[in-house]
Amino acid sequence: MKLPLIEKSRSQEIALLRGMLPASAEPVLISYRTRTGGLLRVAGQAAGAYDREHHAVFVPACEQSREIELEVELEALPTNGLPSGPGIIWWLLNALSHQKPQRFVEIAACADDLCHGERAPLGAPVEPRPGRDEGREIPLIGHSHLDVAWLWTYEQTVRKAQRTFAIACDLFERDAQFVFAQSQPQLYRFVEESDPRLFEHVREEVRGGRFDPAVAALWVESDCNIPSGESLLRQMLFAHEYCTRRLGVTPSIAWLPDSFGFANTLPQLLAHAGIPFFATTKLQWNDTTRFPYPQFVWCGPDGSSVTSALIQSYDGGAYPWRIKTARERHEPLVLGYGDGGGGVTPKMLAQAPEIGRWIRPREWFEELANRSQPLPVYTGELYLEYHRGTYTTHHDMKFQNALLERALLEAEELVAWCEAVRAPAAATAQFAERLHAAWEIVLRNQFHDVLPGTAITDVYRDAESEYAQAQELVAGAITSAQSMLPRTGTHHAAARSLPREDGAAFAFDNGVIRARAGADGVVTELAAAGGRNIAVEVNVLALYRDRPRQWEAWNIDDGYQRTMRRIPAKRARIVDAALELDYDFDGSPGAMRIELREGEPFLRVELDVDWQLRRRLLRVENRFAVETNEVTYGSPHGTIVRGALRDTPAERAKFEVPGQRFAAVRDASGEGAAIFALDTYGWSALSAGPQIALGHSLLRGTVWPDPDADIGSHRFSFAFAPLASAATGALEHAWLRFAHEPRVRLFTTQDENVLVVACKPAEDRDGAIVRVRECNGEARSVHLRSGARVAAAHAVDALERPVESAVAIEDETLVFDVKAFELRSFRVRFGHA
Repeated sequence: MKLPLIEKSRSQEIALLRGMLPASAEPVLISYRTRTGGLLRVAGQAAGAYDREHHAVFVPACEQSREIELEVELEALPTNGLPSGPGIIWWLLNALSHQKPQRFVEIAACADDLCHGERAPLGAPVEPRPGRDEGREIPLIGHSHLDVAWLWTYEQTVRKAQRTFAIACDLFERDAQFVFAQSQPQLYRFVEESDPRLFEHVREEVRGGRFDPAVAALWVESDCNIPSGESLLRQMLFAHEYCTRRLGVTPSIAWLPDSFGFANTLPQLLAHAGIPFFATTKLQWNDTTRFPYPQFVWCGPDGSSVTSALIQSYDGGAYPWRIKTARERHEPLVLGYGDGGGGVTPKMLAQAPEIGRWIRPREWFEELANRSQPLPVYTGELYLEYHRGTYTTHHDMKFQNALLERALLEAEELVAWCEAVRAPAAATAQFAERLHAAWEIVLRNQFHDVLPGTAITDVYRDAESEYAQAQELVAGAITSAQSMLPRTGTHHAAARSLPREDGAAFAFDNGVIRARAGADGVVTELAAAGGRNIAVEVNVLALYRDRPRQWEAWNIDDGYQRTMRRIPAKRARIVDAALELDYDFDGSPGAMRIELREGEPFLRVELDVDWQLRRRLLRVENRFAVETNEVTYGSPHGTIVRGALRDTPAERAKFEVPGQRFAAVRDASGEGAAIFALDTYGWSALSAGPQIALGHSLLRGTVWPDPDADIGSHRFSFAFAPLASAATGALEHAWLRFAHEPRVRLFTTQDENVLVVACKPAEDRDGAIVRVRECNGEARSVHLRSGARVAAAHAVDALERPVESAVAIEDETLVFDVKAFELRSFRVRFGHA
């Protein structure tokens, strides 16, 4: 029967419809047709939801009439089947995204197979159904991939999460065997804040083992190339803290099906956080080679490892080809629609008994890890041969993310100092809470369609506002913490070494390095004092045509190199002891400043651009007189060495690669050069006999999905450094000097091969956490000096839980061993100041 609804209110986004559901002695199905999405509440409780794939909600019998409310989206894209670029499909989807709400629902008696499944008691194991060949059973994972933001905003995602969670809870009523896995604690937080009653229902299902957050090991499904190593560890720490505190579950699977490639250090970071399992599907998108293993052990640089799976796909129905592929690859079949949420449908629920059984993902991973046949072992990055433009698109996001990463590390060390000198506990806790709130903003915006630059315009408006809020929180914490600490000497920037005109060029020399730049801005000499010149042509700015065939904001297509056009400086002059140069990038003005400071071993460059170009790529191209086939790039809490040849298909596919902090080239003697960067991540390298070309991408101008991507003002900071040795530790310390202002460190070591990568107040306010990394691949004993009196020190993991590992205290110094490339963390408690 049709039940009329009355529209009670309307906002810009939602129409609220109400009606009275008659009493019923039997369960019923309430049906509603919508393309945009609707959430059904019965007596104030979310009962289920509607979208293009979900048309009916199961409602239990009740002897009394109940009020129903239907919250209908007035404008929204479908949950799946979204396009890869502008065109007729994108136009059609947007045209159909507006909807006049249907003002009635249909109520029907519930079919036996949908209404009479007995609920398993809370906590009962999910048993396989009888009567099937268990050898042919496929493990089934119910799931909904839900982008925290993409072609929709965070605000819209809140409602998508509500509907997705409500649909899962509806399906639990229909099938006692059904299990639903959902990643990303950020989504749980959205639901908790927007719909507390629905969240309590979800918590009840979590306790019963049916709603499974074991796959929620990172706060969001983040990008894994651009965030710093510390950011990735905080993704894990925040996820663990939320899931254990609010859901009573320790997440164990890094579920990252759609992120755009994975750094070589990710297994090491996961292992340091005690996360044993990793899953993705994204390498199935490779455009050149195929990753060889569906299941494997993935090892990090220090030898730590995670049991890993490259699953064929993360969403869809129970189609014959998906079933066949899952059987052939001996992997679970992930069922449920996604990208914009939604999840499993009643049709999939009905098909499941003929295919396999619903499982909790951890069950399958544990069985995988314990198989008698050893899994293949893979060491190195999981490079995605696609979406190479994400290292560069929307530089403004990358600038703000990196700025906050650096500021948060500095602020946390100040708060740790407050802990060390026994500042008032209430004040220190308040500072830490501000930083926690700022970190949450940073982590949310590291989602793999936000930080990489592949979302719509409104997402970036929201992110800009959030970043401003985070900056205010961090600045307030720094100011307040400094007021609690003894004053230190005021820092003054190092004096600049005055360049001198030398014919048509400008010469720099501070006694540590020397350099020469032409009036066109090109650096033709770069050398350590007394060393040879390793620059052929450095700091060459160039424009390229940039029109990828698909996924415009995501991709840079090979072949762009053939469209290179050098952009020389139009004017050069010495101003305030620096060389200033003016540029014109086809109507987009630019200003560069090159300076050499006293005592610094690198030549600093700042470039300001008012970018107005579309579908152009701006790069800085460099050729060094260094004979090598390898380049060392920074990676999250580590480094990676890649080849610079193009002999194999896999090598040719890496025509643009990710790297953070620096790229360095060295010859057999260790002599060479490095480029330092703050917030730019796309690189290319090509060896040519006694020279090597090392390019760095700065700006793009894509027009979809954000037609305004990169329009506006940008500042880039990079530097060129001659290298005299092969020590990576020295390189890391030089980058820190480039990126951070000098400050008084709470923990220090004289060992240049060891880096203090973080110093923060402990999450539980019990002391401070200090984290160190061995940089050169050499096991060693470390002496880590504290600037405050140490009462106790214990080894911990990234989640700040104790681990068995020796550390001694000798005269305010922590003494411990590290393995090659190892990352170690310690909880330090302080005595009287």
